[in-house]
Amino acid sequence: MDRRDELTWVIVELSHLGEAKVDDGTLESVLRSDLDVPDYFPIFIPAATYKKNGKTYAVTLMEGYVFVGAGLPETAYYALERKPYVTSVISTVTGPYRMRVLSTIPDKQVKSMRGQLREKVSSDIKRGDWVIVLEGTHRSLEGEVTGVEDGSAFVKIELRSLKVITTIPLVFLEASPRPEEG
Repeated sequence: MDRRDELTWVIVELSHLGEAKVDDGTLESVLRSDLDVPDYFPIFIPAATYKKNGKTYAVTLMEGYVFVGAGLPETAYYALERKPYVTSVISTVTGPYRMRVLSTIPDKQVKSMRGQLREKVSSDIKRGDWVIVLEGTHRSLEGEVTGVEDGSAFVKIELRSLKVITTIPLVFLEASPRPEEG
């Protein structure tokens, strides 16, 4: 693969309103709507939000920034600067015509931030929490934490034909809203 084909990320600086949208968990959907991109288009908000006892909580790795996958027309990113939740799109001015060029970071930096965020979030996981498995054999399955010990959690996963309690490293788990019973 040509290095030019690797994913890079555009850096967007948020306003106070943007940070509030991170805290209440609405920033991603607003960004997707304003950029007119599908659910699979890469957006990384260095924070995790979850609901517990009717309240929304945010665990933040880095305040004030969001990262959007490169690949859209540059004008789409710059148009975000007209939104009240964005302060600026990070760029440099270059050349004799003083052209503005998007500043990007490589995917490996975003992957590193994702790992740091997972570690930070996983430290909050405790018995009784509902979680989703992010990596490994049970990836994308949800369950209830029945215990925590030495950097791992015991997670009860119930499917129609299978009920199991399995040990999963905390960094592979993320708090998730409990499904509605009924």
